Amino acid sequence: MDSLDIQSILQSSNFQAFWADYDFLKIEDLMALVNTGKLQQLPKNQHFIQAGEFSKKVGFILEGLIRFYHLKDGEEYNLVFKHEFQMASSFECIVLKQATSYSYEALEDTLLLVFDYDQMEELFAQNQRLERFGRYFIQQELAMAVKVFEKHLFYSPEERYLKFLEEYPHLMNRVPLKHLASFMGVTPVSLSRIRKRVADNRN
Repeated sequence: MDSLDIQSILQSSNFQAFWADYDFLKIEDLMALVNTGKLQQLPKNQHFIQAGEFSKKVGFILEGLIRFYHLKDGEEYNLVFKHEFQMASSFECIVLKQATSYSYEALEDTLLLVFDYDQMEELFAQNQRLERFGRYFIQQELAMAVKVFEKHLFYSPEERYLKFLEEYPHLMNRVPLKHLASFMGVTPVSLSRIRKRVADNRN
């Protein structure tokens, strides 16, 4: 990555808002981490990682949107949508050391800063502040996974829709209806009915 790319990222208002949560890091820590990554343009509908691959790359999303999905009996099941300033990586590969059973596809033209996890581990071992930063992200990923499973176990489809609307209003017009319906565990027709019912109740 050249210096112009780095400066553009660091100076964006969105990055500054994200960065404010990590006041324990120094600018030299950030630069050490950023300099180990490479920018990757991922066109819409292309995969970052595909099911069956063993990949330890970690993508930090600068712009765009990626869905995590599982394919079974010819049907796709969406698990998570990742957007700007979130990580896209396979914990099956990194933690369990096995090929991933999920695919990671761009729903929009997506720009990522891509790292090799083993290189990140080496850097974390040398820098306690970065190690803390990495640990926080792992905790966030695990917390997100727990929330997803809780919603599918304990919430009705309409409750899942309302929760998604509350937590991710900025994604409602970015995620295609068929993918959102799969995430909710309903058909697109059922989701359309839920959306209409919710809109009517709010009028």
